[in-house]
Amino acid sequence: MTGEDPDQNARLAAEAERVRTGGGLGRSDLLIRLFDFLVESSLAGRAVKEIEIGQAVFGRGSEFDIVQDASVRVYMHRLRKKLDEFYADAPPAFSRLIVPRGEYRLTLADGAVPADVEGEPPSLPELTRSVRPSRRFWAAVALFAICNALIWAIVVKIWSPESEAAKVAATTYWKPLAAPGRPTLVVTGDYFIFGEAPDKIQVTRLVRQFEINSRDDLDAYLMGHPDDKGRYVDVDLHYLPVSVGSAMRDLLPVIDAAVPDVRPPVITASQLTPPMLKAANVVYVGFLSGLGILRDPLFAASGFKIGSSYDELIDKKTGKNFTSDWRVITDGKMPHRDFAYIASLPGPTGNRLLVVAGTRDAAVMQASEIATDRQQLVKLAAKAGSDGFEALYEVHTLGNQNLGSNLVLARPLKAGGIWQFDQPTGENFPDQLPPDKLGGK
Repeated sequence: MTGEDPDQNARLAAEAERVRTGGGLGRSDLLIRLFDFLVESSLAGRAVKEIEIGQAVFGRGSEFDIVQDASVRVYMHRLRKKLDEFYADAPPAFSRLIVPRGEYRLTLADGAVPADVEGEPPSLPELTRSVRPSRRFWAAVALFAICNALIWAIVVKIWSPESEAAKVAATTYWKPLAAPGRPTLVVTGDYFIFGEAPDKIQVTRLVRQFEINSRDDLDAYLMGHPDDKGRYVDVDLHYLPVSVGSAMRDLLPVIDAAVPDVRPPVITASQLTPPMLKAANVVYVGFLSGLGILRDPLFAASGFKIGSSYDELIDKKTGKNFTSDWRVITDGKMPHRDFAYIASLPGPTGNRLLVVAGTRDAAVMQASEIATDRQQLVKLAAKAGSDGFEALYEVHTLGNQNLGSNLVLARPLKAGGIWQFDQPTGENFPDQLPPDKLGGK
């Protein structure tokens, strides 16, 4: 144990103080209390248990049930992530702190984090009966695979930049990508989906739930809702909205023209990490609900906040509401209004984040058309500036097809201070609400 080695204790204590004073734990009182408790017990050479942490850190009583209450495991996972993010920014001179997987203690490790201690929270117990997907389920999986394959075929297709694409790439919106010495990433908004097996044997449908955005989220939900174990199953699937393929067809020739020396890689939002966000220029393409780690800094700078869902934008200053009406069908008529969103945001290291997004498919496709229209981009730069701005367009639709748009507003972003550690946005997003009862979306 650590407590048996005075020299290692001194190094552990010093490294813990460096993490604490360096802002590595953010502003969460619970996370700081958990960290301090683990430091104290690790220095004393004590192996603590989950129930002890629940009582000492989270204030749980003697009735604390580790099966029903996943708080300790969720916060241990958050602590691992915070440590990884801290050391990505401030590499240690010699050793770094780690939380060994499946243990409740801090220790030191030299160099990179060993694979067996990185990332994942303790896994759920194996189901007593195996889950066998049905033929209908595999047909659905095949359909998703085919759709994604078609989209990625569009994504990886090699375009030859046309002269018009080069002119668009020279506008103030796209020009930051051409700065030498910094790579560019194209990021598409994707969504985690999981399977439902009502009889806990056979998966019969796929589920999309706003509050469940990764297998970690699903694990955390199941830890707090043990009755649903076996009913909801990780089937290792993500999907992309169909509009992303169409948007990429418009955007990639311009991106190729803006970054002529190397073809930028295309990744999904679920793959984007804080170190990538700091090292590269980023072009995001997708729904506003799929922004991932880009969401908080963008809406900290934006003049909008998200309403009760990602289909609703509210102007922070005036309170005016802009809502997609895709759900509303009156007199047998299809929805006719979405909203496209374009933004250019200064990044944390002098890089640039470009957002081409929308509330729904038609809006994403319209946003890509706007972002590749040289005249529109020139007008935006004149109206909102070029250092950092956002623009909202009302999109007229027929079903999922975009018929045109009109500019609602364009204005500078308030980007000062948004990259400070754990800078709050001042709002709660729809997918931050605790999942009480799951339902497909």
